[in-house]
Amino acid sequence: MTAEIIPASAGEAVTAAAPGSRADRLVSYARRADGSDESFPLIVIRGATDGPTVALTAGIHGDEYEGPAALWKLAEAIDPARLRGTLRLVPIANPRAFAAGTRTSPVDNENLARIFPGDPAGTLSHRLAYALMHSVVESADILIDSHSGGVRLAFLPVAGFYEGGDIAPEVSARSLRIARQMGLDHLWLLPPVTGVLSHEAARRGIAVCGAEIGGRGNCLREDADNYLGAYLSVLAHNGMIDAAHKRVETTSCLEGDWEQAPDAGYLETLVVLGDRVRAGQPVAVLHDSLGRTVREFRAASDGIVMAVRHLNSVGPADLATCVVKETTR
Repeated sequence: MTAEIIPASAGEAVTAAAPGSRADRLVSYARRADGSDESFPLIVIRGATDGPTVALTAGIHGDEYEGPAALWKLAEAIDPARLRGTLRLVPIANPRAFAAGTRTSPVDNENLARIFPGDPAGTLSHRLAYALMHSVVESADILIDSHSGGVRLAFLPVAGFYEGGDIAPEVSARSLRIARQMGLDHLWLLPPVTGVLSHEAARRGIAVCGAEIGGRGNCLREDADNYLGAYLSVLAHNGMIDAAHKRVETTSCLEGDWEQAPDAGYLETLVVLGDRVRAGQPVAVLHDSLGRTVREFRAASDGIVMAVRHLNSVGPADLATCVVKETTR
């Protein structure tokens, strides 16, 4: 199938598919100096009957590969004739970063996951954020934004949601329901970070799930398949595909976030992903270039190792350890 280039501002890309069909598009969001287009890939699958509109994004960071692999699998697994509603799939949301294999854009060094809703008059990344938000996400009923640990980190499978703050209670409730429907190992009460796509979408009334699976700079088949099963489960729970794809809803909820490194150095991690640890237990040691101990990280409370750092080298304020508390929802 040949992809077409359609200006995102025209709004044609998200309505390109006729009922019961699929349309692949390269959506233009900026013009290069030589007159060619900067674009991102969009797959629209429109069911034969009306239903919810679900936006699924991946590749916000260019070194995260589980989401793109899973969204391509989803596109092949869905029969438009049997789908109720519409899917908008953006498998590689940040093509420049993906091509470079980097978390941030090599063009302007921006972290796309911190600049939503974007700016149509800003740098290339800000224009991309604006196009993704306004052309794909803003008019959707549900957003699932898929991430992983990338080159530097590795995560347990977690389905994130927001609660409180400037998120309306009914949006939080709907987001928690979507996260539970993913059927991943754990839920994660996400920290409310300005500029994150899922957070900005939730602020606009959209039910969201910001998920993490895997990392370490590659894509394990089982991680992509886990994401695929999670997507199908949400679609089934919302009546868009056959109910046989439903997973058991998740009740284990993780609460907490990363602890940062105070200085640059060599991080020696003493635990493995998924370990259950006790309060005060050593979880990592930071060494300087002479091998001297700069900092010993200990668990602040009983909890689970939700994520680990894959790269041993760290800089000041880099993510270092991630021990979080477990509750139920």
